[in-house]
Amino acid sequence: MRRRSYEGEADVALLQRFNAESIAATGGCGYLHPGDIVHHLFYGNRAFDPGDLATIWEDESGVAAWVLAHPTFRSYDIQVRHDLRGGAFERDVLEFADARIVEVMKANGVESDVILGDAFRCDLARITLMTELGWKRDDDPPYIINRARIADVPEPEVPDGYRIRSVVGVEEAAEVAAVHQAAFPGAGWTEEQYRCVMESPGYDPARELVAEAADGTFAAFVVTWYDELNRTGLMEAVGTHVDHRQIGLGRAIVRFAAHHMAAAGGMEYATVANSESNVASSALYRSAGFEPWQVLDGYVKPIG
Repeated sequence: MRRRSYEGEADVALLQRFNAESIAATGGCGYLHPGDIVHHLFYGNRAFDPGDLATIWEDESGVAAWVLAHPTFRSYDIQVRHDLRGGAFERDVLEFADARIVEVMKANGVESDVILGDAFRCDLARITLMTELGWKRDDDPPYIINRARIADVPEPEVPDGYRIRSVVGVEEAAEVAAVHQAAFPGAGWTEEQYRCVMESPGYDPARELVAEAADGTFAAFVVTWYDELNRTGLMEAVGTHVDHRQIGLGRAIVRFAAHHMAAAGGMEYATVANSESNVASSALYRSAGFEPWQVLDGYVKPIG
C-alpha cells in the first residue's frame, strides 16, 4: 500500500472515477458524488493548497482510499474502497485522518477542543469504527441528500422578467461572485476568489446556471456536476440573491438545472442536499420534485 499527497489535476479525475465506481458498486451508500470532490477541493477549501489537505492511498487495484482535510470546518472527508470497508485498513485511515485534521488545524491557527465528522446512516461499518475510535453522534439535525428522477421533475416556470442561462466564462467572475455573496453573505466571496474556482480542474462554466434579471443582475445560481457512469447529476451550490426571494425563482432554477443536466449531460437523476434544519431549503426541493434519499448524521470527537 502506497500513501501519497495530492499531486495535481490528474488526481481530480482519478478520485472522481474512484467515487463513481464506488457508487456503482454500492448504490451510493457512503460515497460523495464525484462533483463534491471538486467542490470541496476548490470551493470549500479555496484558501488552501490542495496538496496540503488531500492524501491518497493506492495498491495494485488502484485507489484504495483518500482523505481531504477541511481545517476551517474542523472536519474531513474520508472515502475507502468498498472491498476494504469495515476492517483494519479503514480503521487505520480513520486514525490517520483524525490525527491529520488536528495537525492541519494547528498549522493554520484553527483552535478547537473537538473535531467534527459525519457518516451515512446506512454505513453501519463506518459508524461502528467511528464509535470505537471515540466519535459520538451529535444532537444536530441530519444532512439530507435529496434525489429526483429527472423525467418526473416538472418543467420550470420562470418568473416574468428573468431568464436562466449558463455562465459564459471567467469574464463573468465578478457577477457570479456577487450573486454567491448575496445568497450567502458570510461567505466572503470576491471576484478574484471566484475566478480561481472557475479556473480550477473539473469546473465548467456551461454547468453553472444563473437566473438573470431584466437589469442584468444575477439573481440566483446553481452549479451542476455530472456523474456519467451513474447518470446522476448534483446541484452544489444552490442559492438565490436576498433581493430576489419569495417569487419562485429558486424552484424555477432548480427545475431548470435538472432538465439541463439531462439534455446537456445525459443525466437520469438529479441530487441536491441540505440540512434538515433548513426548513426553507427542504420546502424548496420538495416543491421542485425531489424526495429524501440518503441521510448523514453529524459526529463529534474530543481532541487529545
